[in-house]
Amino acid sequence: MKKVVLVDGNNLMFRSYYATLYSGSTMTNKEGFPTNALYGFINMMNKIIQEEKPEYIAVAFDIGKTFRHEKYDYYKGKRDETPQDLKKQFPVAKKILTAMGIKYFEIEGYEADDIIGTFSKKITEYSEYTGVIISSDKDLLQLITDDVEVKLLKQKDYIRMNKKVFFDTYGLEPIKMMDLKSLMGDASDNIPGVKGIGEKTALKLLQEYGSLDGVYQNIESIKGATKTKLIEDKENAYMSYDVATIYKEVPI
Repeated sequence: MKKVVLVDGNNLMFRSYYATLYSGSTMTNKEGFPTNALYGFINMMNKIIQEEKPEYIAVAFDIGKTFRHEKYDYYKGKRDETPQDLKKQFPVAKKILTAMGIKYFEIEGYEADDIIGTFSKKITEYSEYTGVIISSDKDLLQLITDDVEVKLLKQKDYIRMNKKVFFDTYGLEPIKMMDLKSLMGDASDNIPGVKGIGEKTALKLLQEYGSLDGVYQNIESIKGATKTKLIEDKENAYMSYDVATIYKEVPI
């Protein structure tokens, strides 16, 4: 089997930038150009290659606004502006990847998640490949299959999430991550979900009724305040499902 590693480039760059920033360390070269994100990013890429030993590797980046922004004005609306010192380092990171012989992808109108999702789908279509996604973004957990797993980065370590680990953690199939987000929302992406429903209640509903559709098909079986919240925020729930779903047909 040939291993394909898919790296969430934006995620790694942000992690690298803020890791040094929070420690009070600012790094620049002799011209005063900021290098803290680059330093961490290169170290992480080298570590990934050393640990995973892939036959193939690709890095995906966001570029500009996506079809989600066009459909929903609120999408990621509450996020802070990317610091200028970090923005400056992205073009250099891409030059370094090219110098390392690593292909990167950025496609107007799509997120890095969608690029990774498209490659993940291709991996599952060909029996000779297995895939490992590298990111701390839980949205990507929906891409876990028999052939693709996620190395979910934590502050000091990681969790290797395959289908079994995901099920043991959530009591659901990985593809249900979209249904989970549709109910509980995601503040980091400004995805509203159903107001007043958190992860615990969302998991209970999905474990009982199987999906977002299943929840609403059985709405009369749900009692009390939870039922009221679901009815009042049904439109937001389905909007959130749409936004949380990774697109797998990016023209790469």
